Amino acid sequence: MSLVSGAKRTVGSQGVRTLGSGWMASVLVVWVATIAVAAVPHARGISFFPGLRFAVVTPVCVLVAVVAAFAYRALAGRSGRPRLFLGAGIFGLALVMLLGMLFMGPPGLAAAGFPAAIAVAAAVAWIVPRCVERPHRSRVGMAAFVLFGVLEAAGVVAALASERVAHPGPSGLAFEIPRTMFDADHRFVDLPSGARVHYVDEGQGETLLFLHGNPSWSFQWRDLIHGLRDSYRCVALDYPGFGLSQAPAGFGFTPREESLVLEELVDRLGLRDVTLVMQDWGGPIGMGLAQRRPELIRRVILGSTWAWRTSTSEPRGKWSVIAGGPIGEFVQVNFNGIASFALKDSIVRELPPDVAEVYLHPFRPLDRRGIAAFYPGQITAASDYFSELEAGLPALKDKEALIFWALGDPGVSRGDLTRWEQTFPNHKTVELPHASHFFFEDTAGQLISEIRAFVPSAPREEASTLRQPLPTSWE
Repeated sequence: MSLVSGAKRTVGSQGVRTLGSGWMASVLVVWVATIAVAAVPHARGISFFPGLRFAVVTPVCVLVAVVAAFAYRALAGRSGRPRLFLGAGIFGLALVMLLGMLFMGPPGLAAAGFPAAIAVAAAVAWIVPRCVERPHRSRVGMAAFVLFGVLEAAGVVAALASERVAHPGPSGLAFEIPRTMFDADHRFVDLPSGARVHYVDEGQGETLLFLHGNPSWSFQWRDLIHGLRDSYRCVALDYPGFGLSQAPAGFGFTPREESLVLEELVDRLGLRDVTLVMQDWGGPIGMGLAQRRPELIRRVILGSTWAWRTSTSEPRGKWSVIAGGPIGEFVQVNFNGIASFALKDSIVRELPPDVAEVYLHPFRPLDRRGIAAFYPGQITAASDYFSELEAGLPALKDKEALIFWALGDPGVSRGDLTRWEQTFPNHKTVELPHASHFFFEDTAGQLISEIRAFVPSAPREEASTLRQPLPTSWE
């Protein structure tokens, strides 16, 4: 009996060691897989396949490495060439997975997953035998493996938690937008380009057209719309890919394309004598419209934005390289990290959790969150578009401008402010010393007062004639 018990203990301890060896190997394999996925050339964020995300790839790598460790242990006792047989089996499994991606997955998934599948197979075939044959490591080495293993496990949990999607809202909305937060009727219009654009259109009078930034959507303007709609017509849209708007097939999501969609919406709604209210990407997108159709724009209101090329040596350019590159894509598509970080870092006050949730709802679905990683890269990648904007700015010099400048915003500089002031000689600048990139969240009351002073409001009787009703077939 003692011999049998001893044999069982030996087998059990060997199984534990083999399991530990497979897990140790998986820590390295996950790193290889993550790098291989990121290395495939693609448009960061918008052409990322959710099937290759960290929450999927990591468990697969762990499972494959552990199974490979037990398979190698078994082959070592039965074959003189266990590494060869293990490698053949692992590469065969990789081929089966790639065929599954090809025939059962979306177009392009197999091509995008090919480097990762081959790299993982090679890593498993090379690392697992060495971990099984040398199960004992130094204390420092073991501590490092344990640390990285815990981080990977925590990463999977965090990634899965970020995938919690809100329940659909009423009237066909993708998620509920509490009326107490955003008191507006939500409208949709199908444009000739194929884009289906979500917008709000509140109040009567002179038209204020609100253009949001990234990562955000029309929700960011809720307080200003609520405070101004009694005297003005307030229109705010979501660009295709943002908020509740849908992009047409083949849409590239570049600022030039978004600006053209904006122009389509302006024409469809029949907007004239518009005051553009622009923040962040609203500037480049809105200034494109202003330069193409200057007769439609009466004045501009802007803040924390720019309309010229950016060098990678500037803070905004450095952000473009980091957030718009592999690191930014990994953080955003796997954890919704850029959107979450920007929301916390760009607002001085403590945003109520339920408001923050609504802000982030559009970026939670796996097939929509990557846009927040794509747009930082466009700061430097869309250089041709910014060159055109830069060259066309002098043509707008006669427009009146109200400039809000948040002194706590690291993404824009005093030099950017100077360029806006030179572009619009007839301007008023309002510095906001206690606000950051989302300055409208911290200074809504002040902004409303300044806008009322800057944009004349028509009497109520006259205001009712300024707005033409939208045909119901367009809503």
